[in-house]
Amino acid sequence: MFQGFNESTIKYYEAIRRENSKKAYQDNEQLYLEGVKIPLDELYFEWYNYFNAVDRELLSNKRRGISSVYNDARFCCGSPIKEYFYIRFKLNKTNKKNALGFFFDASLDGYKYGLNIYHPDANGMNKIRDYLLDNKRFAKRAIETFNQSGLLEIQGEKYKRAYYPNEDIVLQDWLERKRISFTHEESLSAAFYKREILDGIFSAFDSVNEVYFMLKEAL
Repeated sequence: MFQGFNESTIKYYEAIRRENSKKAYQDNEQLYLEGVKIPLDELYFEWYNYFNAVDRELLSNKRRGISSVYNDARFCCGSPIKEYFYIRFKLNKTNKKNALGFFFDASLDGYKYGLNIYHPDANGMNKIRDYLLDNKRFAKRAIETFNQSGLLEIQGEKYKRAYYPNEDIVLQDWLERKRISFTHEESLSAAFYKREILDGIFSAFDSVNEVYFMLKEAL
């Protein structure tokens, strides 16, 4: 059972930040096991059980959903070891465009979690806008319910010019965005080291549940 991250988590990433090398990882492998791999595996299986009850289409091979030690050698720019870790539960789309997914990311700089649209493009946002405009009453209610919870912050750059000035202000907030995501972000607070962080994550996911299914239908 996941009980939070621990002192070994911090010590491991401090060591890798001082020297990002395969040797540094090997020298600190025990810290990695205690502070990253074991708690991250526990967190993953807690998520698996949660999403098994929400939408089984989010379930996939563990290797696709949990971070590894090493960066992709093609893009690591001399830093072979990841200085962060993550969990992803994403819908598996053939072309990978506009794939909805829930996430958790953490590093020494803090952690964040929420609902994201991976590899978004203009076509994806157009589909979302069309859905909102075709289902105004339902969409407005779902958005208002999400807004009232206040557990995740809506993010995404807006157009400088207003294209939907005559629509309801609740819908405008979405219609005028180039991209959209829903995130909670904070520094490594006391909750990071307790099961409390998982309770907060699941409460946030519950708050965006209806939005998730709305976006899934739209995309």
